[in-house]
Amino acid sequence: MAESESASLLKKSSGDIAYGTSASKLVSATASTFETVDWEFGAERDRLLREALQKSRQMRHRSRSKWRRILSDSLTAGEGWFVFLIVGFFTGLLAGMIQVSREWAFDLKFGYCSEGGFWNSRKECCRISKDEDSCWQWRTWSEFLMGLPGSGKRDRGYGLDYLLYMLWCTVLGTWSAWLVKTFAPFASGSGIPEIKTILGGFVMKGYLGGRVLLIKSVALVLSVASGLSVGLEAAYVHIACCVANVSSRYFSKYATSEVKKRELLSGAAAAGISVAFGAPVGGVLFSLEMLSSYFPPKTIWRSFYCAIVAAITLRGIDPLHSGKLVAFEITYHYAFGWFELPIFVMLGAIGGLLGTLLLKLMVRYAYLRQTTRIARHPLYEAAVVSFLSASATYLSTFLRMDTTDLLAALYSDCKYETNATVDQLCVESDASNIIIFLLACALIKFILTIFGPNTIVPGGHMVPSMAVGACLGRVFGFCLSLVQERVGDVGFFAECAGHDPCITPGVYAIIGSAAMLSAVSRMTVSLVVIIFELTDGIDYIMPTTICILVAKWVSDAFGRDGIYDELIILHDYPYLNNKMEFVFNETAADVMKSRDLCVINATGNTYGSIANLLNTTEFSGYPIVKSMDSMQLIGYISRANLETVLNAKTPDMTDATQCFFTNDRPFPRNAPYLDFNPWLDQSPIQIVETTPLNRVIDAFRALRLRYVLVVRNGALVGITTKRDILRRIHTFRGTHKFASVNVKRS
Repeated sequence: MAESESASLLKKSSGDIAYGTSASKLVSATASTFETVDWEFGAERDRLLREALQKSRQMRHRSRSKWRRILSDSLTAGEGWFVFLIVGFFTGLLAGMIQVSREWAFDLKFGYCSEGGFWNSRKECCRISKDEDSCWQWRTWSEFLMGLPGSGKRDRGYGLDYLLYMLWCTVLGTWSAWLVKTFAPFASGSGIPEIKTILGGFVMKGYLGGRVLLIKSVALVLSVASGLSVGLEAAYVHIACCVANVSSRYFSKYATSEVKKRELLSGAAAAGISVAFGAPVGGVLFSLEMLSSYFPPKTIWRSFYCAIVAAITLRGIDPLHSGKLVAFEITYHYAFGWFELPIFVMLGAIGGLLGTLLLKLMVRYAYLRQTTRIARHPLYEAAVVSFLSASATYLSTFLRMDTTDLLAALYSDCKYETNATVDQLCVESDASNIIIFLLACALIKFILTIFGPNTIVPGGHMVPSMAVGACLGRVFGFCLSLVQERVGDVGFFAECAGHDPCITPGVYAIIGSAAMLSAVSRMTVSLVVIIFELTDGIDYIMPTTICILVAKWVSDAFGRDGIYDELIILHDYPYLNNKMEFVFNETAADVMKSRDLCVINATGNTYGSIANLLNTTEFSGYPIVKSMDSMQLIGYISRANLETVLNAKTPDMTDATQCFFTNDRPFPRNAPYLDFNPWLDQSPIQIVETTPLNRVIDAFRALRLRYVLVVRNGALVGITTKRDILRRIHTFRGTHKFASVNVKRS
């Protein structure tokens, strides 16, 4: 949620370039952080490259043997699969390294391993012990300072351990914030709103660089270890996309095409969710449902392939030494009863209400940070939030745990999983204390989740919000099981006859966490599949689906935007949401730029005049008109194509060399010239000025346009860009702060 730090940096490093601005007032292109992706131009360019490569292969194949031709074709076709393989492998490798480092750094707050190496986590240190809670190899800091041997008891020297715990948490949280602030401000937060904006067709320079990858990986370990209410899972998406972006630089197919690069980023996002939840299929659906605006069929297969490779790599590393990809993966042994469906519906409704409340409070605090001095002092904020989080969580054994371990305990089945932590949730004789304890944990975790993801440190809201829902769900399940034990297998519980136990509180915990996450993020289908892959069973798809649907319906009653869309709006990112519905009574003429249009006359141009145009303007393309008087539209040419032709200048050309954009007049026979006609788009997207604005917006969404030319009887009268549409939408929603964000113009 600390994407506000990234947003402020983006705004500071960008200017405002618009049609009608004089050349002397234009901002340098290097200052522009956002650039619009021309999907149409990119697709056409890729098609031409494929045709050129095919012709080149045909020419080479004539002089090659059959086997060499097959090998050459296979290498060309397999390049894309190889890149996705690399991205999946390194994503899984990094996830494994982060999980191992996180576990060690998290346990470091409590003590160190006195036998076998201090670099071992408590779990590794106590592996040879039958009872981890009485592990003498683990030495707490109070025992170390008092010169006592390790006893494995966590409450020995409680007061001193409490103070040292708060100190460690504050140091780790502040250290994480310092790394981000000093070396890579783009590494803050989860990164998903920015990834969604990038996949929507905009370029954020530097956001997916190698430095961000390194700092985010290190700072993420520190932030989670500090005890802040943040999770690894959402940040894995940003890390995976950084891996994809860095990898794409070594393959010209992706390095030179922003459209192709977005296919790779979609696959990387799927790999990020795959290693986060151990859910390859859920990762692909998450990328499709929540992130990607452009998802062709071939990208689905490659994304799934990338997610599978990432999951296999993480499984091979086995950082948990349990055979599980994530700590809270679990298998239940009983199917649900039909009498439980009304309870699932009720749980979904409560999850929808509380999730919406959490969402609103998180966004409200994010807005408060931007409008007050809090955001100016991110290190102090991180230190204070870390200290307060440590003060609150140390009082409870469960809250003191890592959030993923907390989920594992809440999801547990009392009959099949026994350890000191799980047993505390299964003692029916202490029911009232357990219920009060779980409700208190939910309340504390709820409050901490408002502030934790909003700090500058890396991390997301997914697992913390799931923990809140899991606590509430466990309460539901525990209470229902108590009632069933007292009433017996009669009446409402008649279906329980022959089943012992009949009600599993862990099932309610996982369904409650799904409802909470659905309300906060508005995930639906992808979340159902993720839960299915987590529980390793098809029996709970129906209750999970019902609960998520109810939570989604309830939360939609208060607004259809999830946390990612809310943050995109709050930070004024240039993203055209396909889910938004608008009713405008305006036309294209009301939003188009019509004054001082920068166009190129089809005749009378020289090499020098075109070069001067490129040097004095920074537009990404230029309309071509028959004459300045008639403004009859002939076509459109991109800046890249103009530069390509100019760079083909031969030694006998001068600034006076003629340039032609049409073939309606003969070329000079005895003098050099430049022919731009083959590079001209003679059928650009055009609309008449009376086109309803609603239809214009639909065209931008459906065709992924960057601009449309506005004409009247074939004459150019204006141009409407994606930014003009976004500006109007933001004004319509009453959130018009978009002027400070720059988009490179078409």
